Amino acid sequence: MEFWAISAVAFGLAAGISVFFRPSGRASALGTKSLEKKHVVITGGSSGIGFAMAQEVILQGGFVTLISRSYANLQAAVERLVKDLSCDPDRVLSKVADVSDHQAITQAIQEAFQWKPIDFLICNAGLTRGGQLENQPVEDMDLVIRTNLNGTVYPVHAALPLMKERSKEHPGSIVFIGSQASLFVFYGHSVYTATKYAVKGLAESLKLELTPYDISVSLACPGFVDTPFLDEAEKEKDEDDIKLLKIVNLYDRKNVEIPKNVAKKVLEGAKQGTFLITTNIYPGLFVSTLARGFLPAESVGRCLLEMIMYFPFRALSLLGANDIHKAILKYSKVNIMKM
Repeated sequence: MEFWAISAVAFGLAAGISVFFRPSGRASALGTKSLEKKHVVITGGSSGIGFAMAQEVILQGGFVTLISRSYANLQAAVERLVKDLSCDPDRVLSKVADVSDHQAITQAIQEAFQWKPIDFLICNAGLTRGGQLENQPVEDMDLVIRTNLNGTVYPVHAALPLMKERSKEHPGSIVFIGSQASLFVFYGHSVYTATKYAVKGLAESLKLELTPYDISVSLACPGFVDTPFLDEAEKEKDEDDIKLLKIVNLYDRKNVEIPKNVAKKVLEGAKQGTFLITTNIYPGLFVSTLARGFLPAESVGRCLLEMIMYFPFRALSLLGANDIHKAILKYSKVNIMKM
């Protein structure tokens, strides 16, 4: 039986089991039932998942600060929020800042806090530059690292003292928008993958650091989402590269996730104080079960589900790894000479 056929059976089983072990949400001091009157700061908030989350925050009655490098994109985003959602302009603040510039992003975070104390900080800004590692210009690699890693650390570094000071009376939340590349490689995007693995480590470490405070930490790992980011991921890829992306990462442009749905799932998980948030069953449940790491899920039901499915998923990974290995050799441009 082919790997994907076996996978379908396994995930049918997992879906059935999950009905019995579905978590009802964590009743904790860190959880919040509503975003009404909450202030949510979103980096990379002018487009894609970031903008979709801003829309959802407004719909739930919250206030939002959008941070982006582009003044034009920010203005367009604010106008859309006000016009499309009949939103009071006083509920939206926009700040132009490069997340990889410590001084600029620190100033933006401080000004956002002065406008309204920050309840949720969502580190969403990110980008990629595709291609085999040795063919990557140094400038592109530096840009990806600065944006995805430094641009995640710096906003948190600026916001933490402000959020800690008020956390006893006003619990807060820090949300990292990682990727399924935080749990499994994104083929042809090695530097991007490295930064997203780093974000997972940052989130895990920060979660422990914040144990004495009423500030939850969430790591969201969506799959392929229909955003401008996906256009960049496809850029300059030939037919064989796309085939490998389909085999290694199950990429299919026709079946990508919708930003609005991803935004709702991420915000709902963050409100519940969930640490690892995946936005699809497959491969989300598969890779999160195998790559969660030492820290267990908050929900007993989720822990039981992952314990039950770990061994069949690990067996499936052996078959999958073999298929991936064969595909890379088949479509690789390198001629391997047997000695």
